Amino acid sequence: MDEHEQGELVRSWLRQNGAAIIGGVAIGLVGILGWQWWQGSQMQHKYDAAATYQAFEQASQNGDNAAMEQLAGELGGRFSKTPYATLALLELADTKLTAGDLEGARDAYVTAAGASPDPALVSLVQLRLARLELAAGKAEEALTHLAKIPAGDYAGLVAELRGDALVALGRSAEAGNAYQEALTSLETGAPNRFIVEMKMADMGLAPSEPEA
Repeated sequence: MDEHEQGELVRSWLRQNGAAIIGGVAIGLVGILGWQWWQGSQMQHKYDAAATYQAFEQASQNGDNAAMEQLAGELGGRFSKTPYATLALLELADTKLTAGDLEGARDAYVTAAGASPDPALVSLVQLRLARLELAAGKAEEALTHLAKIPAGDYAGLVAELRGDALVALGRSAEAGNAYQEALTSLETGAPNRFIVEMKMADMGLAPSEPEA
């Protein structure tokens, strides 16, 4: 084909396919711009969550319980799927415990467990909930929370607390096994290892020697 025929062929092809090309380019641009907008909004969301948590920490340092409550509620709602929400709710629960507000602390822990995207933090919340329930005389509820913690997470602490709950329920043989499990999981120099050994001694039990 000569140049004129080639030009006519190109123009004919563009007339037939131009709309599809323009549409494809438009869709591509929309996708790129949408992706950039989404990334920007995610970064802004994280920044806002960090700023809100910083304000919460400032309120905590100032002893402003009302502001802590308000900011923790915002973190637990608007920023519920960030670690900041869980950290703030844990600190709020500790503050309520210090003030003797067991129900308020329980509510904060339950909200924290549902908000956290981090399994390790959820395990920590369940551990603290179990301690709270045991302190309130609810040993069965404590065992329920401990059962929700995956094997291996805080193994020594979980086993020790399970032993405490079983003692409270009068299930001494099971408690002794739990304490022995705690000793197996705890490092030799762990601060609470001696405490577990004392609990076993109070029950008339001696720790089993580790296998060679």
